[in-house]
Amino acid sequence: MSVVSIFLILLVAVFATVAYCTEPSDADKRIRLRLAGLDRHEMREDGDGGIERQITFSRIAAVDRYLRHHPLALKLQLMLDQAKVPWTVGRLFFYSAVLMVVGAALGTWRIPAGLVGWMPGLLLGAAPLAWVLHRRSVRIRRFNQLLPDAIDLMSRALRAGHALPSALLLVADEMTDPIGPEFRRTSDELNYGLPFREALLNLDRRFPLRDLHFLVTAILVQKETGGNLIELLDKSAAVLRSRLHLQQKVRVFTAQGRLTGGILIAMPFICFLLLNFVKPDYARPLFENETGRRMLYGTLVAMAIGTFMIRKIIRIKV
Repeated sequence: MSVVSIFLILLVAVFATVAYCTEPSDADKRIRLRLAGLDRHEMREDGDGGIERQITFSRIAAVDRYLRHHPLALKLQLMLDQAKVPWTVGRLFFYSAVLMVVGAALGTWRIPAGLVGWMPGLLLGAAPLAWVLHRRSVRIRRFNQLLPDAIDLMSRALRAGHALPSALLLVADEMTDPIGPEFRRTSDELNYGLPFREALLNLDRRFPLRDLHFLVTAILVQKETGGNLIELLDKSAAVLRSRLHLQQKVRVFTAQGRLTGGILIAMPFICFLLLNFVKPDYARPLFENETGRRMLYGTLVAMAIGTFMIRKIIRIKV
């Protein structure tokens, strides 16, 4: 490895360590916000501040202004909110860039074959996004599992004489994450004067679930046409609980296929790493020869097609 590559890796590693260590924690951020609020001796009377939720895309002002109007940054921010990851979009890009540079430097050092040498960098660069997507999927799945219980709680609150906004607040107080915080955010939007329809549609936008969309649509239709909301919620909870039970049965029946697909996909990469660890120059002809590189590209394409076919087989929509 050249001296320039070593210098770049050390520089990026030092910057990443400093950025991680100097980032304030969530408690520090809350303390700073509260102290900043105490410094304000008078409230604005024009109604511009204090209610709107401020989102920081980056700690660098110029980057924040640029990302604030970029469609991709807005989608990534929504994903971070859904995953409840305390990152900014700028930090996500920074982590991806750091891992990409480190992986590409190591890849070109061990695999000097042009584009193939950048593959470790591309894989490591996608690792932060993959982790965010994993957290997002886990949180959305948890939301879907708790949704029937939340609907039952809303139904009991309405039977006890509460209004629908009070029922939403009761769900926010009694349910755990992610149901509780998301319903509290919806309740806060209603308290701040947002129309009921827009508040529920915002909840549907934050969690793009078919069951939640069905519930939001049913409540909005009932608000416009009238009817027994308690009976509607009871039937909705029963239908959603039946769907959830069927989805869990499907996951059990497809568990063997998912495990087999994961093993088949990971096996070539694990064998390649083990062979190169035992004998570092074993796969060098595969990368240095033109025919070997074509075979490698064809193998990657065939594995991508096989992965797609396995996902189509084991994914059953219910």
